[in-house]
Amino acid sequence: MKLFKLLFMSTILLFIAVVLEAQSGSNLLTTKDLSAFKVDALTATELNQMQAQLKQAGLSIEQLEQQAIAKGMSATEFAKLKLKLNSLANGSTINTNKSPLNKLSNKKLTNLNPTTDSTNFELKEFPKINPLIYGAELFNQNTTGYTSNQNLATPLNYIVGPGDVLTLVVYGVQEYNNDLTVTKEGRVTIQNVGQVKVAGLSIEAAADLVKAQMANTAYPSIKNGKTKIALTLGNIRTVQVTIIGAMKSGRFNVSSLSNVLAVLAEAGGPNEIGSYREIELIRDNKVFKKIDLYDFMKNGDQTNMVTVKDNDIIRIPPFKNRFELKGQVKRPGIFEIGASENFNGYLQYAGGFDDTAYTAWVKIIQKNEKEKLVKDLASADFLKYQPKGGDVISVSKVLDHFQNRIKLSGAVFRPDVYELIPGMRISELIQRADGLREDAFLGRAQLIRLKPNLLKELITVNLSKALQKNSIDDIELKREDELYINSVLDLRDSLTIDLLGEVRTEGKFNYVDSMTVKDLILMAGGFTYAANKQVEVARQIQFGDNVNSNKVATILKTEINGDLSFKTGQENFVLQPMDVVTITKKVGYVKPEVVSISGQVQSAGKYTLSTRVDRVSDIVRRSGGLISDAYSEGAYIKRSRNNIDSLKSDETKTSIEEAYNRKFKTQQDAEKENLSKLANATSTTNNSSLLDQNLQKKKLKDTLDILMKEMENDYYQIAIDIQQIIKNPGSAYDLVLRDKDEIVVPKMDNKVKISGGVLRPTNIVYRDGLTIGECISAAGGISEYAQRGRAYVVYANGKSNRTKHFGLFRINPTILPGSEVVLPETNEKKEKSVTTFLQFTTIMAQLASAIATISILKK
Repeated sequence: MKLFKLLFMSTILLFIAVVLEAQSGSNLLTTKDLSAFKVDALTATELNQMQAQLKQAGLSIEQLEQQAIAKGMSATEFAKLKLKLNSLANGSTINTNKSPLNKLSNKKLTNLNPTTDSTNFELKEFPKINPLIYGAELFNQNTTGYTSNQNLATPLNYIVGPGDVLTLVVYGVQEYNNDLTVTKEGRVTIQNVGQVKVAGLSIEAAADLVKAQMANTAYPSIKNGKTKIALTLGNIRTVQVTIIGAMKSGRFNVSSLSNVLAVLAEAGGPNEIGSYREIELIRDNKVFKKIDLYDFMKNGDQTNMVTVKDNDIIRIPPFKNRFELKGQVKRPGIFEIGASENFNGYLQYAGGFDDTAYTAWVKIIQKNEKEKLVKDLASADFLKYQPKGGDVISVSKVLDHFQNRIKLSGAVFRPDVYELIPGMRISELIQRADGLREDAFLGRAQLIRLKPNLLKELITVNLSKALQKNSIDDIELKREDELYINSVLDLRDSLTIDLLGEVRTEGKFNYVDSMTVKDLILMAGGFTYAANKQVEVARQIQFGDNVNSNKVATILKTEINGDLSFKTGQENFVLQPMDVVTITKKVGYVKPEVVSISGQVQSAGKYTLSTRVDRVSDIVRRSGGLISDAYSEGAYIKRSRNNIDSLKSDETKTSIEEAYNRKFKTQQDAEKENLSKLANATSTTNNSSLLDQNLQKKKLKDTLDILMKEMENDYYQIAIDIQQIIKNPGSAYDLVLRDKDEIVVPKMDNKVKISGGVLRPTNIVYRDGLTIGECISAAGGISEYAQRGRAYVVYANGKSNRTKHFGLFRINPTILPGSEVVLPETNEKKEKSVTTFLQFTTIMAQLASAIATISILKK
C-alpha cells in the first residue's frame, strides 16, 4: 500500500510537471522545480483527472501539499489547487472563466514564509492607514519584515503537527537518514522501527522519543553512544489563520512558525476603526492572548507575539477611545487610550517634547455632550491627567522672548549678547567682554533701555566715570539693555587722497599721517611709461582763509626722479588730507593708435595710424584694396563707445530725454491747436485726439529706448560709402579714423530680411526692382498691429531709409542686397483719429467740387 501511495504521488507530480512544461515551455520535470506552477492555467479535464487519481490512491490533499511545496510550489498556488479539488469533491463544476478561485486571488491567500526561492512570495499593497495613528508605520510599508526565516535552526520548542516533514539523520556505527512526513494521525514511520507518534510534542521531545524507540529496536548502539541521531524540521507545514477587522480580512495560509505580528502585517494591519491595544488571539473558541501593540512599539516587547496555530482566529475589535496629540512633540499622532494611562505615558509614546516645545503648560480641547471646552494642563499635572476620547492636546512653541538678555556692541573686544546677572552694572559687562579697545571713546556711551510700555529710551553714559569704582555713572543694567560704545575712528571723517594721471592705479587712497608723495606713488604701483616726473598737488584752502576770494585750492609742484627719489631740497614733501595729486603725461607723448580692417580686402588685419589724420582711404590702400566679391555698399566702421565724445556720460542720456520731452511738447501743442479747430465737429474728437497723442508719445518713447539700448553696446556702427572714399580720398566721405576703429567690408549677401509687424518674419532672395509690398507679401502680410506707413529699410552698412509721404502718394525706399525691411508695431490697436478722418473727407469734398466745376465749364 505504501509503495502504491509513493507511485501515485510520483504520478501526480509528473502530471504537474507536464502541465508546467506546457505552460512554460521548459523541462521542469528534470529540475523538479514547481515554483512557476500556475493553477489558473489548468483545464477542468486536468483537474478531474487529478481528483480521480487522489481518490484511487486514498491520499489526502494535505499529504500532497507537503510534497508539492517541497518541490517549490508556492502556498498561494497550492491553496488555489486545494479549493478547486475540494469544489470537485463537493460535486461542483469548474468554470475557468468564473471560478471562485478568482475571488480567492483577491483575498491574497499567501504563505508568509516563502521557500528559499523568494520569487514565489507575492508582494501586495493595501490601502494606507492614516499615518497619524500611532503604530500605523508598522503596516504602511509595501513589504513586511515579520515573516519567519526558514534558514534559522529549528526552535526546540516548536510543536510538531500533521503535515510537518522531519529529517532524521543517524550517524556513527550505524547510519540512516530519511525525511519523515507526519501523518494526519500524528505519526511518522521509521524503517525497521515502526510508527512513532510525535504530534503535539516539541521537536526536542520528539527527538528523545524517536531516539528511545530506535535504541530499543534496530539501533542498539545508540544506548552506548556509538551511534547518534539528529531530528530536525525538513519542511515546515502551513496553517490556516482567520483575521477579522484588518485592512484585508480573511483566511490566510501561513507558515507554522509565524507569530501574530507577522500575520497582522500580512493582512495590512488593523483597519480604520481597528484597535491597536486589544487585539485578541482566539484558539479553540477561547481568547488565548490579548495583544497590545503599544508595548511592542514602545519597548520592543514580544511576550504576547506567540506563534499561531492551525484554525487560530485573530480578532481586531473597534477602538474604544482615541485622542490627538499635536504640536511640538517628536512624533505627533492619534493615540488609542489604554486603561489607567496618564498623559505623561502618552508623551513618551510621542517621543517626548521637541527642542522648541513650551513645556510648562499644554492646551486641551475637550468636548462634552453639546459643545467644546478648553482646558490648560500644567506640567505638574501630567502624571495625574488621563486623556479622554476626542481630546485634542496641543503643545505650543516656546516664546521668542529672553528673560535675561543684554547686548554689548561697539569698541570692545568681544561685542556679543550676554547673560544678565542680578545686580550687574556697566563696568562688569565691559569686563565680561575682555575690556575696551584702544580706540574706544570714553567721553560718552549710549545705553538703550526698554521701558515698561516696550518703547525705547536713550540714556547717556559718561564711560570714563562709569569705569571708576563706586561711581553713580556705573548704572545697574536691566533686561534687554543695549550698550553701545563709540570708536574715535567712527567720530571723524574718512580722510583720503586722490591720485590721478600716469600711475598704474588711479583712485582714492586712505590718508595716513606723514604720508609723502613717494609713499602714495608706491601704493599706486609706480609710474606709467608716459609719466612726467613733475608732480602737481592741489591742496584745499583752509577754512576761513580768503573767504571772499574765488580761489579754492593751492597748486603745489614737486619733481621726482624715475627711481622715486626726490629732487634735492624736496625730500620732505608731506601730503595732507584731501590733497589731489596729479601725474601729468610727458610733453608730446602720443600712444600708438591701432585700427583694423576685416572682410573682403587683400590683406585684412591691424594697422597702426601713422598720423593723427589717417583716413579710411589710407588703411584701404595699405591693405591692398578690395577683392572682387566685396560688397562695397555694405561697408561700415565699428567705433568703440570710449571714442564717442557725445555719448560718454550720463549727461548725454539726460540730453536725449530732454530732447524727447521737448519734441513731445511741440507735438502736444500742435495737437491742442488741432483740437481747438475741430472742437465743433464732434463730441468724440477730444478722445480720439488724445488717443493719437498717447500713440505718438509711445512712438517717441520707443525711439528713446532704442537709443538707450544702443548706448549699452561696446561699439556703434558708422555707415560709409567706400566707393566714394576710394574715388575721392580725403573728401568729406573719407572719415578720419580713431584708435580701435574697425573697417568692415562684408561679402555680398544676396538676401533680404523681413521683420517686425508681419505674419511670418522671413528671408527672401534679392532681385532687382524688389519692393516693400512684395517683401510684405512674402512674409504672409502685415500683422494686426503693424504700422505699414512707417515701414523702413535698414541697409547692410547700417544706414536706414524710411517710407516718405507726398500727399496721397507713398514713396518707398529702394531695397538693396543684405537689407532688412522693418514694419514697426504698436501694442495698441490702430485707431484712425477724427482729425485724419476729417482731413480726408475735406480733401474728398474739395476734389468732388473741383470735378463738378470742371464738368460745368466743359458744358
